[in-house]
Amino acid sequence: MMITKPTNDPAMRNLERGIRFEIERLILIVSVLCLVLEAGLCFYYFSIQDLGQPLNTYIEFRILVPLGVNILVYLVTRFSNRSENSTDSTKNRVCSFAGLIMLGVISLAHSYFIPLWMLPAFSILFCSIFHDDFITKIQSGVSFVFVLYSGILHIYDYPSDRNDTIICIVLAELIVLGVSFMSFKLENYNERKFVISERSLISQNKFKNGFEIDSVTGVYSKAYLSEEAGKILSQTNELDPSGLAVLDIDDFKEINDELGHDKGDIVLRALGSVLSGYIDESTIIGRFGGEKFVVVFSNGVREDNMNDLNQMCREFAKKKFSFTKRTVTLSGGYVWFDENIELEKAMDKAQEALARAKKSGKNRVIASDESEE
Repeated sequence: MMITKPTNDPAMRNLERGIRFEIERLILIVSVLCLVLEAGLCFYYFSIQDLGQPLNTYIEFRILVPLGVNILVYLVTRFSNRSENSTDSTKNRVCSFAGLIMLGVISLAHSYFIPLWMLPAFSILFCSIFHDDFITKIQSGVSFVFVLYSGILHIYDYPSDRNDTIICIVLAELIVLGVSFMSFKLENYNERKFVISERSLISQNKFKNGFEIDSVTGVYSKAYLSEEAGKILSQTNELDPSGLAVLDIDDFKEINDELGHDKGDIVLRALGSVLSGYIDESTIIGRFGGEKFVVVFSNGVREDNMNDLNQMCREFAKKKFSFTKRTVTLSGGYVWFDENIELEKAMDKAQEALARAKKSGKNRVIASDESEE
């Protein structure tokens, strides 16, 4: 049986989401750097009359083509990362292959520099962080092809070095095979390690089975949230402030009464998918009951907290449901603390702000020290 990574852990999903956006930024940065370096090399070789080919051919093959491919893979990656219809697995694969293609094109465009042939192999190791066998297999095969084609282009450019180039091709392909083998072995090790850790955790904490994650929404459960929020609020002080928000789906009772609880669960799952994306080491989000959710920020930066909360509302309002034409929205109340406080009292203050948000027209987040106007 194939062992796979856990996909229902909000923190893990958010970590992968962060990695995908880092890859997107990296593709953009590398694209700009490549353009600058390639233009610089073109000017240098042209000035010493050592281009080795007509200027227009050099510009087209070594500058414009790589730039066009880099722009294309960046746009595809950007679109995929922001798509609400793609699964996390699909987004991981798009980002991985986009990075591979970018590195492969660089190695082809500059095949005269043999060390660059190995660039695609780096993506095999880097993207193994997604723990997806499909990604590793495809990247290994494509990297093998990129190295081979780079070698063929090198032979075309330097036919007198044919024998030495063939030796370099063989050695480079052996390195690709070695990197691929290493990636598969590391993944196998990680899978075994995960199984051992999971078994140990289950045996030591059977009572926590189903304790941490809410089964409907995928965010943290009330029990886990209460435990962790209590710890954060008890340690709050002037140097380490915290923030707490209570979020509530507007007119959710009408959805349940008019359309049924199964449709209500679909709405709850949609909200859960939005909120899960904001869970990280400084933010915990859980379902406190019904359509009520609680967000606890251990960083306590008021402006950042409010920006995140408003973004959550905007993302949720964009969700479309086949069973209703109405826009389902979210309201919230936020409170900031610079001294320790009990969770119950913090909730009361946040719910007072939530009530004001509902009264003032819904689909908004109000801070406890903010007016309704």
